[in-house]
Amino acid sequence: MSSINQYPTFQYSQPNEYHFSHDSVFLAREVYERHTDQLAQSGVQVLDVCAGCGIVGMDLIFHQMKEKSFPGEVDFLEVQQVYHSHFLKNKEIMQGYFPDQPLHFNWQQQNYAQSGEYKKYDLIVSNPPYFIVGKGALSPSEFKNRCRFFIDSDWQSLIQFIKASLKPGGQAYFLVREDLKNAMSAQFAEITYPFQVRGTWVGHIYESKNRD
Repeated sequence: MSSINQYPTFQYSQPNEYHFSHDSVFLAREVYERHTDQLAQSGVQVLDVCAGCGIVGMDLIFHQMKEKSFPGEVDFLEVQQVYHSHFLKNKEIMQGYFPDQPLHFNWQQQNYAQSGEYKKYDLIVSNPPYFIVGKGALSPSEFKNRCRFFIDSDWQSLIQFIKASLKPGGQAYFLVREDLKNAMSAQFAEITYPFQVRGTWVGHIYESKNRD
């Protein structure tokens, strides 16, 4: 896969202290290409976990609305308040591209590990932290550390949250580094890794339609 983004969308508002990885936009494009027909269905529910300022979810829906329609809703789950103003700005910018198609984008400031109720989604996307504390150098910035490391929770809780939040037949895609992929594979055999974006693995979870 080329490291050049061949499908740019718009210039995102984001904190000066920490800019998103381009893995986010490559993930969004890959998921769009695999699920564009599903995203065109009425009432489809999408979740962006560890959403930051909304780049994965918004890029995904930008591609969809540019080519077809999106008669659904997206929730953006993020624990850090600092991202909220950037999310609102990005939503406003994106709405300007599609003035005749209202965006049903919802900000949810919440730690997924503390969720007591699980709304069910058809599609989940995520670019979560890449590192476990102790596996990389910490920054003096608490904000940067929360972006890069599992600090507010752990990756096991993330996987459990995703599994609990999928509808029967729902699917999830999330970015994962090689070392963490090996740990996930040992603990969650149901996770597959169908492709990479720019050298980063993408984990995939499918919730069976026949679950109890």
